[in-house]
Amino acid sequence: MLSASVALSGATGSFAVPAAPTVGSVQVAALPALRGMTLLEQLAELPTTDLAGFLGANTEVISQLVSAPPAAAEVTLWWSGLAIDTRSSFLSGAPQMVGNLEGVPFDLRDYANRQVLASIVESVAAPAKNVGRSALIDASGTGHLLGEVEKALIAPAGAPARHLVSLDPSGSGTAAIVIGDLEDADYVSYLVPGMFYTVDTQMVRWADAAQAVYDTEVEWADRDTKVATVAWIGYETPGMIDFTTLDLAYGGRDAIAASVDGLRAIRGAEQPYLSVIAHSYGSTAAMMALADLGIEVDALAVIGSPGSDAPTAASLGVVGDNVYVGEADWDQVKDTSFFGVDPGSTAFGAHVFSVDGGKDPRTGLDLLGSTGHDEYFVRGSESLRNLALISLGRGFLVTTDDPGSIAPKGYAGLHRGGR
Repeated sequence: MLSASVALSGATGSFAVPAAPTVGSVQVAALPALRGMTLLEQLAELPTTDLAGFLGANTEVISQLVSAPPAAAEVTLWWSGLAIDTRSSFLSGAPQMVGNLEGVPFDLRDYANRQVLASIVESVAAPAKNVGRSALIDASGTGHLLGEVEKALIAPAGAPARHLVSLDPSGSGTAAIVIGDLEDADYVSYLVPGMFYTVDTQMVRWADAAQAVYDTEVEWADRDTKVATVAWIGYETPGMIDFTTLDLAYGGRDAIAASVDGLRAIRGAEQPYLSVIAHSYGSTAAMMALADLGIEVDALAVIGSPGSDAPTAASLGVVGDNVYVGEADWDQVKDTSFFGVDPGSTAFGAHVFSVDGGKDPRTGLDLLGSTGHDEYFVRGSESLRNLALISLGRGFLVTTDDPGSIAPKGYAGLHRGGR
C-alpha cells in the first residue's frame, strides 16, 4: 500500500546539505542518523525555512521517528517549549509525525491526521500515469481503507464531533477515533479490539461500539460529568492464520501502553478515571500491557477473552483490583484458556458480570442478552450497561448472576447516577 510519507511528498532522497555544514549549533549532515528526542531537539533548533526543507526531503527519517518514538512525557515537555512558528513548520512539513506522536496535544493530532487523510485520498483518487497494475491495486486498497476512516469520523445527529488522533494507512493500517474530549473528560475509556478487527473492515463498527459506550455512559453519569471513548485499532490484529500465537499481541501490548502513556502525559496533574475495555485477542494484549509494562488504569473490563498470561487479576496492578469479566453464552472463545488462565475462572479472581439480559434492577427496564462472540456492545444490552458503569467507576452497580460477587441482580444500592 501507499505509505503516508510517499503520498504526502514525492521526495524520498536525503536533505540537500547547505553550503555551511552547520546551521547554528546543528550539524545538518548528521540529522538523518539521529533518533528519538535527540532528533526532535536538533530539528527544533533549525530556522523554520531549513526545518521545512529537511522535513520535506527526509520523510523516511520522520517515519522511523514515529515507529520508534521517544517517551510521551518527554514529547509533551518538548512540544510545550516550541515557538509557534516551529510548531507550524512541524504541522505543515510532517503532519504524519505530529498526528501520531504520543505526547502532542490531541486537537493538533486530529488536525494533522485529517490533513494526511485528505492528502492521501486525493493522491489515490488521481494516481500517477503509467503506473503498474500492482501499484493501482495497492492504491485502491488504500483508498478503501481511508474511505472507511472517513465514514467512521461522521458522528450521528446530535452526537459530539469525532476526532482522528492516530492514522497509519500502511500495511493493514492503524487508527484511533475519539468521541468526546480526551483533554477535558472526567472519564476516558479505550476500546481495544481482537482478531479480525482491521481499519479496512471494522473501523466503522468499532466507532459505533465506542459511540454506544459513550451514549450509555452519558445516560448513567452525573449531569456535569464529561466522558470520552476511544475506538482504538492501534495494532495489527490476527486473522485465521496467526490467531493462535502471541506474536501480534506483543505489538498490541506496546501500542496500547504507548497510547495510555500519551494520555497520561497530556493530562498531567488533571488525570481522568481511565478504563480499558478489551475484547477477544485484544484482552490478552491489554492484560500483557498491564502485567509486563506496568501501565496504570483505574478499571479493566475484558469480554470474550481467550486467556491471560498473568496468573491472577491482582497481578495486573489495576487500581483497586477493578478487573471485570463478561462472558456470553455460545461465545466460542471464552473459557478456552488458550493464552493462559481463563479470566472468568474463580482462580483468576476478577469480578464476573452478567451479560444474559433481564430486568435492570435500577431502572426496571428490560435488558437484552448477549450471545456469541460479537454482541457485547449491543445497545440496550446488559453487557453494555455494565461496561458503561465499570467505565464510570461504578462497578458496585453492575449486575451478576453470582450472589457472592459484586451486586446481585436484585441489588438496590445507590440511586442511578449517584444522585
